[in-house]
Amino acid sequence: MKRTVILRFRDLITEEDGTVNEHKKLIDEFGEVWWGWWMRQYESVPRHLFQELSKAMDSSGHVQAYLFNSGTTKLYSTRIARILVSLTKDDRISTPDPERSPAYYHRGSYPAWFLLRSLELIDFSDQMFRYDSFPTRPELGGSLGQLLGQRVPSLEQLRHIDVTLWVVQNGD
Repeated sequence: MKRTVILRFRDLITEEDGTVNEHKKLIDEFGEVWWGWWMRQYESVPRHLFQELSKAMDSSGHVQAYLFNSGTTKLYSTRIARILVSLTKDDRISTPDPERSPAYYHRGSYPAWFLLRSLELIDFSDQMFRYDSFPTRPELGGSLGQLLGQRVPSLEQLRHIDVTLWVVQNGD
């Protein structure tokens, strides 16, 4: 099984499917787009995980990951080619490239940015995800510990876990 991440988002400042549509337009134009991670204030930045993913990108050019729209309960497959992470837990970064990021990101700063090279809607039922860890909320390890190693049965269950990033294993 391969470890990967699922990033949560919602169309809070765009119309329904606007977040994905804005990002896809820029992928179509430039071949890549920056995705800002809107971590919740009670989460922590999983620096070790981001370093691990960056090393995997160095050797293979990208990592396969997923984006989960918890508002419409849609799942997207993506290839992440690069991650930029803030220096400290309270630090935030403005868009690394305004031309290659949707306009709504230009007025904010975020703890991490992901350079995406693809973005495709997929069918959750075709996936075999198992919970691996909840690195943005390590304090929940006890209460969520019973899920580790278990199959993710539905996107609805994911939606009810109060994190914006899951590490999952994908495969048989």
